[in-house]
Amino acid sequence: MLSKIFSQNIKDLFVRKKYQEVIKKIEEFSSIKERPAGLSNLIGVCKILKLDRTKNDIISALSDFEDSYNKAKDNKVGMEAVINFITACVANLRKYNEFVNYLPKAKKMYEEIEKKISYNEKLFASGSDLFQYLLDYKKTIKILKSLIDNNTKSKIAICKYGFINNYDYEWNQKDYFEYSKILKNYFPKYNAKKISDINYSENKKIKIGFVSCDFTLNHSVTYFVKDTAKFLDKKVFEIYGLSLSEDKFLKGSSLELKENCDQWYDLSKLSNEKVINFIQKEKIEILIDVMGLTKAHRIEIFNTRVTPIQLSWLAFCNTVGFSSIDYIIADNHLIYDNEENLYSEKILRLPDIWNTHSGFKLERKMPQLPFNKNKYMTFGSFNNFLKISDNVIIVWSKILSSVKNSRLILKSSNSYNTEIILEKFRKYGVENSIKIYDRSDFPNVEDHLKLYEIIDLALDTFPYNGVTTTFEALWKGVPVIVLKGYNFNSRCGESIVKNGNLDFFLAANENEYVEKAIYLSNNIEKLNMERKKIYNEILDTPLFNSKKFSSNLKDELLKIYKKI
Repeated sequence: MLSKIFSQNIKDLFVRKKYQEVIKKIEEFSSIKERPAGLSNLIGVCKILKLDRTKNDIISALSDFEDSYNKAKDNKVGMEAVINFITACVANLRKYNEFVNYLPKAKKMYEEIEKKISYNEKLFASGSDLFQYLLDYKKTIKILKSLIDNNTKSKIAICKYGFINNYDYEWNQKDYFEYSKILKNYFPKYNAKKISDINYSENKKIKIGFVSCDFTLNHSVTYFVKDTAKFLDKKVFEIYGLSLSEDKFLKGSSLELKENCDQWYDLSKLSNEKVINFIQKEKIEILIDVMGLTKAHRIEIFNTRVTPIQLSWLAFCNTVGFSSIDYIIADNHLIYDNEENLYSEKILRLPDIWNTHSGFKLERKMPQLPFNKNKYMTFGSFNNFLKISDNVIIVWSKILSSVKNSRLILKSSNSYNTEIILEKFRKYGVENSIKIYDRSDFPNVEDHLKLYEIIDLALDTFPYNGVTTTFEALWKGVPVIVLKGYNFNSRCGESIVKNGNLDFFLAANENEYVEKAIYLSNNIEKLNMERKKIYNEILDTPLFNSKKFSSNLKDELLKIYKKI
């Protein structure tokens, strides 16, 4: 039994954020074996919260949470311990890949506690994170649906439910559109100035702002935005980079992006309302969202009429559902004329492709076909493993089974337990043909790109297509087989290969996808010829022509600007 004096002392120290002192007092008060469940949970929380925590502190905290859960499986303390265990694992996965090995234990604890309760929002929210990292998107969707059915106010859950349904065929575009209609109801509208009260005529040029949380490090979106900002006509536009991440994380392509903007502002410390006030104070006229539902805590900026024109582009390839987002930037391969009513935004169609990649400041060399050295086919995909749907597993397994001695190289941008993905392939008896590389083994862009040199033929995911990975493969001279889709999100691959003059690599259905992979595996001369063609010609296509893309974008922006 804890004394009132001890309990109050611990509470006071915790409130004052003296976490190390809390840890010390708890350790002096009790051994792990005799420690009450509540104190085990508390000491674990303190180890996570202290500023100088190490990896060993986190591991120790997980042990504390597990101890707390085992001592209090039937009450609220045990549930809190499970939530803390999951949160600690997920929050540290990107920094410490080995925490993926704790996810199966987290799953066991979650499923045990879930059976004992009907509903708890905090537990279910942590569960949605857990099962996403366990690559179980169906369970993730089920949990998120429970949150929504129980009237959650969580913007993260609301956005995640819409976002994750893009990974599966359960929803068609009409289903997604119907869901998107409710999104705006979960986000506030801020007290912004009326557009009519802002004197834009004082601007010497049209001010255009790109808004994102991902203008950081060498994030993939920066490779699409940086040269767009560079080549947009500076006689017409004044380019604002409005970063919602801290400038201390600028590096490589994100630093180039900053340099290519006329104005750059780190707004990471500002609230959404203050961001809106800043944008209006600067008299920005065209505001471009480079986030979509990927950033639930910031996308609400666009749920308010901040500027005369607001657009969605690049980061989220579907409708956001906000009536205050006027346009979504697309092209003719992504959204057909008879589908425009399934997007809340008007479609701003570019004549070629909806984006363009800057390429890399690295030496390009004619790619040698790995088959010539290995004497077996090596397929590859470096997409996020969550994109490897059940349909993808079946199709890729058919290819591996049909192409003798073939290999499949996988690498994800996020950390996952490799056993989970291997188990999916094990059902079809091809797990021994899979080689999984950990992202931490490729710390820089050059190392990552070099891995394409061991790939004969890349395979795209579906229905959630790769974008950055397909551009990267083609830049390296590696062809990619892609599958036709049914909406913007699932047609990105189609747009890329068509704009790259690579129609041969577009499959009409899953059977044709398999057939094309097998055909190229059995016709090495054809594959080698296509690879040389890609290497020699791809940089001259719309895929990497940032000047032409920026000119096309300028023309379309001016058309809609003249309408306001």
